[in-house]
Amino acid sequence: MSASAAAERARLERAVEAAFERVDDPCSIAAKAPLTVTELGLVRDWQLDDHGCVHISVSPTAPSCILIGSIVAGIEKQVAAVDGVTEVHVEIDAATVWSPALMTPAARGKLERRRAGSIASVPVRPRQWESGG
Repeated sequence: MSASAAAERARLERAVEAAFERVDDPCSIAAKAPLTVTELGLVRDWQLDDHGCVHISVSPTAPSCILIGSIVAGIEKQVAAVDGVTEVHVEIDAATVWSPALMTPAARGKLERRRAGSIASVPVRPRQWESGG
C-alpha cells in the first residue's frame, strides 16, 4: 500500500469513527443524559474494506430495545455521509448482552453526574410513601 493510500485509509477510518460520535442513543436523550453509540459501547465491531464498504456490528442495550432500528438508521445515515464510503452494512449483534461495563469511562462519569444532579434536585427518602409524601 502506498503512503498516500495508507494516509487516505487512515483519514477514512477516523471519519467513520467520528460519524459514530454523531449518533446519540434515543433513550439517553429522553433521560436528558445524551450519550453516543460509541460512549455506550453499542458499536461492537466495524471493518472497512478496500472498496470503501463499511461493515458494522451493533448491540442493543436490551433484548427488548424497540429503538434499535432508529439507532441502526442513524449509524447508516452518518457513516454513508462520509466522503469515501461506498456502502454501509449494519448487523445487529443480539448475542452480546450489553452492560454498563461496555460504556466508556467518560460516559459512565457523565451518567453518574446526571444521576447525582437528579437526586440533588428531587431527593428520595427511604420509604417516603409511609410518611405521606
